[in-house]
Amino acid sequence: MLFCGEFPVCVTKRLIFFKKTNHFSSKGLLFDMEYNFGNLIKVERMRKNMKQSVLARGICSISYLSKIENNQTTPSDEVLELIFERLELEVPLYYDFSEKVDQTKKEIRDILKEALLSRQEDKYFKRIEKFKTNPVVLQSKELYITLLITLARFGLTPGGNVQYLIEVGWIKDQLNKDNRLRYDLLQCLYMFLYQSADRETTVSLLENVGKELADSSIPDWEKADMRYVMGALYHRFTDYSQAIDYVKLALEYFQENFCLERIIESHMIIGLSFKRRKRYTIALEHYEKAAKVADKAKLNDYYGMLYNNMGDIYFLIGDQEKAQKYFLDSFKVKEGAKSKLYSVMSLLEVNAAKNNIEGIMEWLAIGYELKGDQDDLVEFNYHFDIYVSKYKKIDQNELIQSLKRAVNYFEAYDEYYTHKYALWLSRELRSTGKYKLATEYYEKTISMMSRWE
Repeated sequence: MLFCGEFPVCVTKRLIFFKKTNHFSSKGLLFDMEYNFGNLIKVERMRKNMKQSVLARGICSISYLSKIENNQTTPSDEVLELIFERLELEVPLYYDFSEKVDQTKKEIRDILKEALLSRQEDKYFKRIEKFKTNPVVLQSKELYITLLITLARFGLTPGGNVQYLIEVGWIKDQLNKDNRLRYDLLQCLYMFLYQSADRETTVSLLENVGKELADSSIPDWEKADMRYVMGALYHRFTDYSQAIDYVKLALEYFQENFCLERIIESHMIIGLSFKRRKRYTIALEHYEKAAKVADKAKLNDYYGMLYNNMGDIYFLIGDQEKAQKYFLDSFKVKEGAKSKLYSVMSLLEVNAAKNNIEGIMEWLAIGYELKGDQDDLVEFNYHFDIYVSKYKKIDQNELIQSLKRAVNYFEAYDEYYTHKYALWLSRELRSTGKYKLATEYYEKTISMMSRWE
């Protein structure tokens, strides 16, 4: 046990008596706050890609630094000053901000709540970033972890920085139960987005989050957001029943609290899941509910997705003219190449169903122009190559090879397209007399369909 003046300092906590002098509180109270110095040092060192031996040189032993970083000991102020100087950090050692911890935490959590429920993450992210140099956050372990988890959640929104999630991983052994649930769900999202783990690993972790979420102390607004994310992930993993159940739970909170953007998105996920289960009437009902909210609230940015999804339903029930109208409307109102390319895909399908070769060639040209050389749009090469092989080159062997490449590519992360192209491939192989290989691909589609049911 170490000592600071008259009061003992526990292994990971400093107990400081506040006096009127030396900038301390005038209340004369004894505060008990778990300090953050170990986590801060570890994260900042790893951000700088600095080895422990480099940071410890001339200050302390490597083993002692390791204990500091893992919150197994509390170093002297002199040692901390030297470490912070080497890390180029300005951290208040002789002030105590215990009284400000609760208020600061509330500010961080309120910003996250407003951002997620309004779907305006870009607007609020800059406000959150300012807390990275906040002395109260740097001093308090609880606040520091709260901020890192919050930054990680922002980091997995479109255009976000996934590095924040990686940084939480560096100190994941310091997370309490609720923060571990938050981290695990973000890990699931990361593993799906970046294909860093197989389906079984991700789903297993997702199931564990689902089991523990209800009994956690996580507030209702955040549980709703987490259930929405879980539902969206289950949808992508083709477990449509789970997707519907989780998103419906989220929708209850969003409706009760008039979170209009989240209401629209929830209806779309539920609609998509019912569509995959071939419950087209129910799917269309959810799309129409979403469209009604978007219309009344003048949330025009959602029309592109809604038109495309409604077009899908009419395509599936055989009304190609109505489907094409919705797909065209979708293409016109959407912004951004990737979003428009999904409408191009739908327009290729409807023109193929109508055997409109001229229309297929027109939309292929538009698709290639939109895609350009953007690396993040490579998936569309696999889609377009199939249509080029079948309708431009009119070469069955080329088509079979294009379908094989597409199945191999999408098998890692998109069962919908894997199923679609594997089924098409099995038919092409069968027509060429390759019955054994055709059966293998057909059985692959049956396996996926059994999971969907």
